[in-house]
Amino acid sequence: MNIKTRIVTLLCVIVCSLNNLKVLAQTQKPNLKFGNPTTEEMEMTSCSIEPNAPAVVLCKLDDVNYGVSDGSFCIIYDIKKRIKILKSEGKNYANVSFNYVDIDGNSMNSEKISGLKATAFNMVDGKIVKTKMDDKLVFRERLDKEDMLMKFTVPQVKVGTVIEYQYKISSPLFHILKSWYAQTSIPTMYANYNLVIPEYFRFSIENTGMHKMDQERGLTGCTFNYEGETLNCNGQEYKFTAQDLPSIKDDDFVWDAEDYSNKVTAELSCLNIPGVTYQNYSREWKDIDNSLLDDDDFGHRMNKSNPFKNEMAAEKIYDLKDTTEKIVAIYKLLKTKLKWNGDYGFWGRSSRNILKDGSGDNADINFVLINMLHDAGIKASPVVMSTRDHGRLPLSYPSMKFLNTFVVGAYTKDSTMVFIDSSVDDGFLNVLPANLLTDRARIIEKNNCKWVNLQNIAQAKRDIRISAQLNPQGVLTGMVKSTSINNLAARVRDDFKHAKDSATFVSQKAQEEGLEITKYSISDRTSFSPSVCENYSFSKNCESTSDHIYVNPLVIIPIKDNPFTATERKLPIEFPYKQTVLLNVHMTIPEGYVVEEKCNGARIETPNKEISCKIKCVVDDKTSFVQYRLDINDTFFGVPDYGMIKDVYAKICEYSKNMLVLKKI
Repeated sequence: MNIKTRIVTLLCVIVCSLNNLKVLAQTQKPNLKFGNPTTEEMEMTSCSIEPNAPAVVLCKLDDVNYGVSDGSFCIIYDIKKRIKILKSEGKNYANVSFNYVDIDGNSMNSEKISGLKATAFNMVDGKIVKTKMDDKLVFRERLDKEDMLMKFTVPQVKVGTVIEYQYKISSPLFHILKSWYAQTSIPTMYANYNLVIPEYFRFSIENTGMHKMDQERGLTGCTFNYEGETLNCNGQEYKFTAQDLPSIKDDDFVWDAEDYSNKVTAELSCLNIPGVTYQNYSREWKDIDNSLLDDDDFGHRMNKSNPFKNEMAAEKIYDLKDTTEKIVAIYKLLKTKLKWNGDYGFWGRSSRNILKDGSGDNADINFVLINMLHDAGIKASPVVMSTRDHGRLPLSYPSMKFLNTFVVGAYTKDSTMVFIDSSVDDGFLNVLPANLLTDRARIIEKNNCKWVNLQNIAQAKRDIRISAQLNPQGVLTGMVKSTSINNLAARVRDDFKHAKDSATFVSQKAQEEGLEITKYSISDRTSFSPSVCENYSFSKNCESTSDHIYVNPLVIIPIKDNPFTATERKLPIEFPYKQTVLLNVHMTIPEGYVVEEKCNGARIETPNKEISCKIKCVVDDKTSFVQYRLDINDTFFGVPDYGMIKDVYAKICEYSKNMLVLKKI
């Protein structure tokens, strides 16, 4: 994958620039009047964009303007949406939620919600009947010290219902424009974003996505009563319009679909009111670095004392000579003292509160880990990121608002940095959950901040060795030794942990591999180590006739089914991590049989060997020996690569069906 293709696909094509403007084009005049759905909308039974869609956004209107509140600028977001429910599962879209800023104890810097209305429209006896939402169906839930969740449910929703809702957000965060997304998890027939920016504000605006979105720009007048003065100024009005957009949603081979959604993003460069104020908001990543290092809830947390100093002394951790061994010992001690609560965070709480609770999010515990490492004389730093499901960090401009967690980077004796996170129970150093294996993370340390690609820290691997005997009745028996390393080891541990019991885990494995497992053991399952080893005996009935036996020489098939069967794909393919699967099978052929049809070797790979499958077969009348190696050497493939990936997987799956045919003498 060349870098140009990668960047072009990752940014999903810049659809339009602000200097190349187009007249808005509409293939069908939408109904923009809320409170009055049309007969056509009420009678609609399917969506032409996606006939099987459970619901469709009929109209999405977002108006964003600047205002003045409490003597300061604010941004007013006016949100309106109309949705048609087409199938029973679409009724879930009547449950609506959105986040807003609500800083505990600081109402001046908190967003305010107003004008919330929601209505259901149903056709009853040929007439449109509307049902308004009761305020009792609106709830608020605090997410953290700065964020609140607003939830509400539109009433009387069934298949055929049209729902509408609208609300306003008044935000004192005038320097931050929320990103606008034209696409959702259901198709959108019409979306419009109207943005007015006073000339005092200079924003860099990007319109990106994989589908056409028209835009206009023009001048308009703005009037504000600011600090006792009436300000009249010009403003830039931007109108973004899209029609007939397909749904966009995550699947097993995309980290975050919103990375590729049609959207408008903006970043403030400066505020300039002549004769009143000037403030520069342009930032480089070094500015973000310095802000974090100076922050009481981040940089200063790195310099706190070690709360487990006595426990480390009792375990003689300070006496350990090998740095890696010392890091492992500290982490293992920490995990006995504090439990991860399942959440990812960014701003750490005080050690006192964490110790009192005995648990915390990964940021809480990671700061304690850094304090422990520093106390042991080990240099360690936070490595900040946007998790995969949170979206990639923007390439065009630096912004702290996209950062949502961090892992810990610790230096070994040879100055190599190893990575660890407090969320890891089933891994080792450099073995992070896939959600944290981002390709763009930043090490935060004084005078040495830099980027790091966490996708490259460890290669996942599975090494399977099978010794088997085939009897004249067509029953294959043998032993399997399977060693999983790094992320594949973590997956085995995780699957075992979440199974109902060990018997269920073994049963599921037998089903997946097409075997009957008669005896099973696992080692290092609960160890903090890079590998897990499974040993099990098995039996398998092969297809046979009176004079023939048909046996798959692979015994265990690494890739049974092609996950890429669609004619086309609209999103890139993103694998969770690089990996290698090795399979060595030695099988004894029964007495009284000869090989009638052999299995040939094969070499199946993409042109640049990003995906490669090599099979070697050596067969005689006594034994069959197969060497199988599958390498996934890249994690990202653009949409133009889909046909190539689909073809390679199809060939691997087809080869895996080959049989060794034995004939009775």
